[in-house]
Amino acid sequence: VEERAVPVAEDTALNEMTLVQNAEGRFEATLNLDVGTGEELCAALDPLCRPVPLPDGSADPRSIGARRAEALGQVLRTYLAQSRRPMSGGVLPHVTLIRPAAAEASVGGGEAVDRLGFAGPVSAATADLIACDATLTSVIVDCSGVPLDVGRAERLFTPAIRKALGVRDGGCAHPGCGRPVSWCDAHHIQPWSAGGATSIDNGVLLCRLHHGLIHHGGWQVYLGRDRHPWFIPPHTPDAPEPTPLRSHARRTMTDLPTAA
Repeated sequence: VEERAVPVAEDTALNEMTLVQNAEGRFEATLNLDVGTGEELCAALDPLCRPVPLPDGSADPRSIGARRAEALGQVLRTYLAQSRRPMSGGVLPHVTLIRPAAAEASVGGGEAVDRLGFAGPVSAATADLIACDATLTSVIVDCSGVPLDVGRAERLFTPAIRKALGVRDGGCAHPGCGRPVSWCDAHHIQPWSAGGATSIDNGVLLCRLHHGLIHHGGWQVYLGRDRHPWFIPPHTPDAPEPTPLRSHARRTMTDLPTAA
């Protein structure tokens, strides 16, 4: 190796990343990183990739690839949530969800379709998941996408309420999880759009994996008479309702064979 020459493995000038949206609307990425940046990526992902057992104690069914992708999502959300980062157009970059006014959609004779700033249309369930624990800046648009009115930030769980939820839930409340508070979204048990209050008794902390299971996976959560979250596993409408499961914090406080 020539004196002062940079080895290929350490040459940052060779770093490349591709990011494309495929025909199904999913994002595909490839990375070619120098050894230093690759080490930093591994260090960031490693503590977030641990398996999470199912509520019955069985092994995490996700592959290492799925866990690594979930970890990357957590790294991105943590980065976007803190303020000491580059600005984009004079504001901190974050996920932008565009929700047309229902009245405008009915006037236009169509259906209101939620969409993301970069990725385009998304399902109502995914839009609700994104909006569940977010500062809402209401931008009302007409059927042509022209802004009609810009409102103010509202419905975000305050730091005080999040702290109280952290004390009660101890992290992700989903049975068997317990990921730390800093990894969690604050979820409205009764959706804010359906009149649910932003309060301790209508909130529960969930990591993004289990937050997604509430919105997409058929899991249900409610506040029990003990004022702690209880979870109902997915089941078919004609099947008997499964026995509710206590939140992670409550399960760890009992020696019974089954916490529920």
